[in-house]
Amino acid sequence: MKEYSADLGAMKLLQITVCLLAALLIFASVKFLSRWAVIMWILTGLFALAAIVISFFCMPLYFSNLRCIVTSNQVTIRTGMFFRREQSIRLQSVQFVQTITGPWDGVLGMNFIILYVYGGSLMIFFLKKPDRQELTEFLERKGVFHAP
Repeated sequence: MKEYSADLGAMKLLQITVCLLAALLIFASVKFLSRWAVIMWILTGLFALAAIVISFFCMPLYFSNLRCIVTSNQVTIRTGMFFRREQSIRLQSVQFVQTITGPWDGVLGMNFIILYVYGGSLMIFFLKKPDRQELTEFLERKGVFHAP
């Protein structure tokens, strides 16, 4: 049994993205709603609060609970913040595997593996580069082939 956890580099990238998006929305509200000061300040506060809650509460909680557990015959994903979700598939039912890597593969942890089974799929999120390589090699040894 091997357990993989999410790469924190991906979390930091998503936190920066959320904060930049919130800053852009705050700038737009100040620029275009300056006539209506009350609405402008309400939107500014909401955007700032949303960025803080998502970036510094929800994302760390989600990433700390994200686990992939691989045994010799099945793969299980555990996710959730308040409600835990567990999704498992047997390796013998996997039809093919798709690997998605982002730019700066080894730095940001934007690596995903999608296991396609009859009637559905299982996505393994935010893997570190060595974990992605190890898991891919394990799946190849098990006889699961990759999509072109």
